[in-house]
Amino acid sequence: MKSQQRIHAHQMSSLFFLLLIGAAIINIPGPLIGYAGNGAWLSILLSAVTGFIFVACLLYLYRKFPHLSFVEYSNKLVGKPLTILFMLPFITLNLYHLSGNALDISLFMTATMMRETPLYVFVLLTLSIVALTARLGITVFARTSTVLNLTVFGVVLLVLALASEQYQWEHFFPVMPDGIKPVLLGASFSYSFPYADIVLFSMLLPFVDKREYGKLKKGMYLSLLLGTFLLGGITLSTILVFGPIAGERIYSLFEIARTIHLYEIITGVEILIGYSLIAGAFLLDVIILYILSLVIGQLFGIKDEQIIVFPLALIGFLFSMVIISEGVAKWNEFVLVTDILLVTIVNLPLFILTAVAAWRRQIE
Repeated sequence: MKSQQRIHAHQMSSLFFLLLIGAAIINIPGPLIGYAGNGAWLSILLSAVTGFIFVACLLYLYRKFPHLSFVEYSNKLVGKPLTILFMLPFITLNLYHLSGNALDISLFMTATMMRETPLYVFVLLTLSIVALTARLGITVFARTSTVLNLTVFGVVLLVLALASEQYQWEHFFPVMPDGIKPVLLGASFSYSFPYADIVLFSMLLPFVDKREYGKLKKGMYLSLLLGTFLLGGITLSTILVFGPIAGERIYSLFEIARTIHLYEIITGVEILIGYSLIAGAFLLDVIILYILSLVIGQLFGIKDEQIIVFPLALIGFLFSMVIISEGVAKWNEFVLVTDILLVTIVNLPLFILTAVAAWRRQIE
């Protein structure tokens, strides 16, 4: 598939930016503030450091193996048995993320707009459209992501600017009333999502021509900086608007938008945020599903990865039904506790392969 499809460095950077903010801008600030309090924005800065480390490892491996994906250069460096061992947790975790993002969209719709509609209806519709989009290939949704990112970025900045009338700067202090421990706890949470998901792009970088390495490097680091700035800005705005109850706001950016009422003319801005959440989480699911099809296809020698897109979407739907049957509280527990451990296990192979590649280079 890589031989048939190519995208430009700026399109890959756009997809990378979407990975960082797609669902995080809505889902991260509230729980993060619940963990770290007023120091939540510091937690984002700390976890962003791990993001820069991940990007550095990915770019190093891409420069060494520009035509190979993570699965392919893992086969080359450590052999197929270890590669399969590396990728099984990756596949499992991202199936959960696939279903979780669809569930996030559905929960948002039923909690804020269409309360009487069964949850599974939104999950089924979301994953069906996600599968259809993923089958179109990376060249299609990469072009879409550029326009979407500009729209989402502009909408978020507009909301934060309009909400500045509601900011109460006394809520900013004290920054760390309970010391550094809550900030570190918050950093572990924001590390697991979205920064730990950066390893996903090890499967997509070969779609960019190696001659665009310089542009790709600048674009990915810039996307990481902008994504961190946006997440930090939303988190800080949530604290300034809601103060002590900021950690209780589930969809904090949506709640901020609902507070905007300027001259009785500019109202209902939360509709734009609803669009941003749905569009961002949707395209994030497309990326995850597409990468899953690549991983399984390359791991088990399936020549046409498109044939497994719909079965994977069906598995994602079934995962969502299991999550719904166990209750939303169980899903929240998974996201806030178990996910942190799993993403660490999933990301270990990236460091192992980077070390092996560097060691082999020294020997050669």
